[in-house]
Amino acid sequence: MKTKSLFFVAATALIVAGCSQNEVMETNPDANRAIGFGVYTGTQTKGLVTDNSLTDGTTANGLKVDGKGFGILAYQTTGDYSTSGAKGTFMDNVHTTWNATGGSGGGAWEYSPLKFWPGNSTDKLSFFAYAPYSTGGASGITLTNATGTTDPSLDFKLQTNQKDMVDLVVSTAKKDQQQTTASGKVTFDFKHVLTRVTMKAKTDKSISSNAETKVYITGISLKHTTKLAGEATINMNDATWALPTLPTDASKYLTSPYILAATSSNGVLKLENPAWKGYTTPAVSINETAASLFTDNQYLFFIPIDGTTGTTGGDEVQASITYDIATIPSSGATTAAVSSFTKEVNLGTGIFAQGKAYAFTFTIGLNSIEVDVTDSFDWDTTGEDKNVTVN
Repeated sequence: MKTKSLFFVAATALIVAGCSQNEVMETNPDANRAIGFGVYTGTQTKGLVTDNSLTDGTTANGLKVDGKGFGILAYQTTGDYSTSGAKGTFMDNVHTTWNATGGSGGGAWEYSPLKFWPGNSTDKLSFFAYAPYSTGGASGITLTNATGTTDPSLDFKLQTNQKDMVDLVVSTAKKDQQQTTASGKVTFDFKHVLTRVTMKAKTDKSISSNAETKVYITGISLKHTTKLAGEATINMNDATWALPTLPTDASKYLTSPYILAATSSNGVLKLENPAWKGYTTPAVSINETAASLFTDNQYLFFIPIDGTTGTTGGDEVQASITYDIATIPSSGATTAAVSSFTKEVNLGTGIFAQGKAYAFTFTIGLNSIEVDVTDSFDWDTTGEDKNVTVN
């Protein structure tokens, strides 16, 4: 597994008090050491992406961007954390944000109210974190605190507007922490828990210098055998997904076909008006050089198929591609003749796995569409390249 990660340190004081399993009692801040936070992450959010940058806009939705940050849940136990054991809620979705001028001037993570480490040797703290931060179900994220018999969990729903899809990341649980652990600093390592998709297309022959023929992608949809969930629940202790039960909860899966909407409809496809020889259908013009079908730096994010491993059958998810070939029928003609086609291709096995990013490149030929799959960026990039031909 290849994982590119980013690291930043929180110098803010997370100050925690010693307490019983069911209540938190404040202690003198001079008596206990402040908790430090660090974040070790290979992340990206929004139909864009979650990383640790300070940049906002089209290329990043960084944790350090003003007002963004991440959320923390924490629980206090006497002894080690156990799913079925007693826990006291210590931090309940605390919003932690970056202050570039905080700490000693190099920046710091801040939150309120401040807390202190427990002052005894038996009490321990267990931390769980996620991003992007959310309250009231924003971004399709709803948190449920742990109980005496359960772990904390996060209910997640895909956004209706595809351009608003978020790259959900969850930290590996940091359990049984004490003041002496890692010199008092808790370091979160965020992981991508969704699957990311982008798409490109090209022709199998050179047409960029052809003044008489153009090829246009006019639409794409995903067909699936009730595999793409629209909502699911992730356990924040072990990062495992609980998918909707079939057939009872079939309505919680995306409709099939799942149509990729144009940017004008809050989607991701950058359909434009070619205005060529009377051809005005909203489309993406392509040639022999692979062109992105999505708006720049925009992605689709999906709940992993089967929760982790992705497809087990090549036909579980198909792409349906609609395209036009516009040709000048005769010398001097001012209006192109248009032939329209729709092709369906299997996307293969092991696709839509947790934490993996896929770039599907569709090659438009005279009699077939070939699909090449690559993955990229800070995601697990061990997925296989796949080529599929449909006659």
